[in-house]
Amino acid sequence: MMSIDLPSTVRAQPPVASSARLNAAIQNAERLAAIDAEGLLDGAPEPLFDRFARLAGHVAEAPTALVSIVSDDRAYLAGLCRVAQPWADARQTPLSHSFCQHVVANAAPLVVEDARLDPVLRSNLAIAELGVVAYAGFPIIGPGGHVLGSLCAIDTKARAWPVAQLESLAEIALLVGNELDRRDLVRRLAIDARSDPLTGMANGRVWEQELPSALRRAERLGHSLSVVLVDLDHFKAYNDRYGDSAGDNVLREIGLRWRAQIRDIDLLARIGGEEFGLLLPGCDAEGALAIVNHLRDAIPGGLTASAGLVSWALPLTAEQFLAEADRALYRAKSDGGDLAYLAGRSAPPR
Repeated sequence: MMSIDLPSTVRAQPPVASSARLNAAIQNAERLAAIDAEGLLDGAPEPLFDRFARLAGHVAEAPTALVSIVSDDRAYLAGLCRVAQPWADARQTPLSHSFCQHVVANAAPLVVEDARLDPVLRSNLAIAELGVVAYAGFPIIGPGGHVLGSLCAIDTKARAWPVAQLESLAEIALLVGNELDRRDLVRRLAIDARSDPLTGMANGRVWEQELPSALRRAERLGHSLSVVLVDLDHFKAYNDRYGDSAGDNVLREIGLRWRAQIRDIDLLARIGGEEFGLLLPGCDAEGALAIVNHLRDAIPGGLTASAGLVSWALPLTAEQFLAEADRALYRAKSDGGDLAYLAGRSAPPR
């Protein structure tokens, strides 16, 4: 790379000559997980990222600009400005055509006046097939601090990049990172609004929303559906004896163990202090009873639990369904606890 006098706000690094180092940085598992978490490779293109690319092209007076997300096997063009076909429709290039991977590997800008003269970049296929000659790319940093890709401006001819343009590109890259931070915050707030903070289960609001929907789906499709209410036995006495902190630890561990045992389509919610609800789509009464007994076996701290189950058979309202499960739970508690009863009949203690 030609020597360019740049301010500290830009601080460019030369391309990575070591293929092993380049590959290790691109394939970093935590970085790739961060890309997946952002959902940047899924769904339809988002106009906002195209606007960032157009702004970059404008301030750099460059024919092409990109918001490039570098995955393990490609550079996905989340935002683009004046990109030739077929790359524009594909919105991706293989890594063999990527300068942006060097930005990721260095976690620093890459500024090149003529890639044809660079000993590392001159073999990159982007020069011949995409016409990339001059390049100025800046790291796009995700919420976890990983470099996910590059905000870059590209020219098809050799050029010097004025410092003012480079500083503007660096600012736009920061704006892209800020947008990713905003999206991450919105996503986490949405999760928090639906989750119980102690156990990680769904909260009571989600339970109230999902139960009627699950009943309608079961009725429409004719599928089995079981609803379960589970209540820890003598939990107040446990808290009185060992303290609220120990009780919280038990609830937290229950959340970890139970969430690991249910299916993705099931809904597990904390609907009271020590009361839980479980929706089991496609699960009949006997199957639900087996699942509940497995969950009861996984309760830590020497505690037990009682459960009331109801399986869909007739069109019932959500309130009627819960009333049936609650009656079964009440009988299980009244008979001494550590029992799981099915509405309409009792399950013998194990």
